[in-house]
Amino acid sequence: MTGPALFAAPVDVDIRFYNQKIVYADSKIPIKIEITNTSSRTYRFKLAAERAFSVDFSVKTLTNLEAPRADQFIIARNSNQPLFFRDVSLDPGEQFAFIENLSDYVKLNGAGVYVIQGLFFPDLYTGDDSNVIASNELTLDVHPGRPSSNGELEAILDEDTGAILKQERLAPDEVVAYTIRARQKSQWNKFFLYVDLANLMLEQPELKRRYDRASDQEQRSMVARFKSDLMKQTIDPEVSLLPSDFTIEKTDYTPREATVLVTEKFAFPTYTEVKEYTYYLHRPDAVWLIYNYTVRNTTTQ
Repeated sequence: MTGPALFAAPVDVDIRFYNQKIVYADSKIPIKIEITNTSSRTYRFKLAAERAFSVDFSVKTLTNLEAPRADQFIIARNSNQPLFFRDVSLDPGEQFAFIENLSDYVKLNGAGVYVIQGLFFPDLYTGDDSNVIASNELTLDVHPGRPSSNGELEAILDEDTGAILKQERLAPDEVVAYTIRARQKSQWNKFFLYVDLANLMLEQPELKRRYDRASDQEQRSMVARFKSDLMKQTIDPEVSLLPSDFTIEKTDYTPREATVLVTEKFAFPTYTEVKEYTYYLHRPDAVWLIYNYTVRNTTTQ
């Protein structure tokens, strides 16, 4: 990719696959972009409402051929519309993250291995002389065709209606209530809709050590196994227990982080256990996700 020249900057720009499964040419490929201030001073940048003016992706095959531009990206960059943006400030050590769909930027025309690099424009893209910061590189393995069964679609369908599940902009307490109700009905698709599985898994030190040493493909496999084990209740039983009743007690949140305190009851044949759960949520983009929790046993009734 030719264009803006790279320059040294007091921030690190990292990209990683976000909850990625097996990828086909027409898959949505969410990528998380993390901007971290590694300097000793406050770092300021502009973030465009139309993200194509703040970020871009270089996607090449192993033979160094560039993937063609997506129609949506071409339209966004060439639209004669006002460019709206907001100023973002990061104190030393602070991080700002958001998620972009790679297929909004490029077209993957077939199976193969692609090398992806993120490009961040702190002063917005204004042409070939724009300042740009390059990220790390990721390797993406695109599989041929699609499975003939509907197994992939079943993973995101509403068991009640058959409609495809979509994340909504719910408040933190609504996300927690939605997730607990889904567990009460054993609706795993809904249960996982607002759970950041990767970060939940990484709360376990041994899994984190293995994850940090693994390749991108191995990391995705680890997350898939963790999800399967939660459904089987063979690991981390506290988060996948089936409560008979619950009450949202308290919610605290900032623009990016939230905690929700919940009293949950678990009915057994001769008694009921009462536990106090604290759910931790973050908002990497527009949607709140549960990424951790703690449990405290309170009483037995």
